[in-house]
Amino acid sequence: MKLLNLHISGFGKFQDQDVSFEDGLNVVYGKNEAGKSTLHTFIRGMLFGIEKQRGRASKNDLYNKYEPWAGSGTYEGWLRIESGGEIYRIERRFQKKRKDPTIVNENLGREGETTKALLDPPRCGLEGTAHNNTLSIRQPKSAPGGGLGGPLRHHLAHLNTSRRTAPQNN
Repeated sequence: MKLLNLHISGFGKFQDQDVSFEDGLNVVYGKNEAGKSTLHTFIRGMLFGIEKQRGRASKNDLYNKYEPWAGSGTYEGWLRIESGGEIYRIERRFQKKRKDPTIVNENLGREGETTKALLDPPRCGLEGTAHNNTLSIRQPKSAPGGGLGGPLRHHLAHLNTSRRTAPQNN
């Protein structure tokens, strides 16, 4: 799976925000409260949804935490990804009663009925927990000395020295 770009209409501190991703490793960094975790949660929410909790648990759940701050009423966005040579646009409204995303296969130019089978290619067959533990590395998991910190530092340190050579046509 490769993230291409996204648009946040309203999610947490972001309103009408566009983000594009480059080929290779993308690192999101910034000062405290810049929106790194908000962006991470938006991407995960687009792929897997965000469930509103009930009762007392709802006071501190992700659904309430990332409701738009500006009170615009739009709690939605879209994410474009490439998976298996196909480009998908996942559109989702984070509303209490509308949980299912709209998925458009841009190669075919049509919307598909949202089913688990349709969600598998954009998600690369991953569930939410596997996505968090493999494709998306949050700040606490990349801390130096942690299980993933060493391999991540090694990869980043050698990123500049590795070269990718294009195949030669003879």
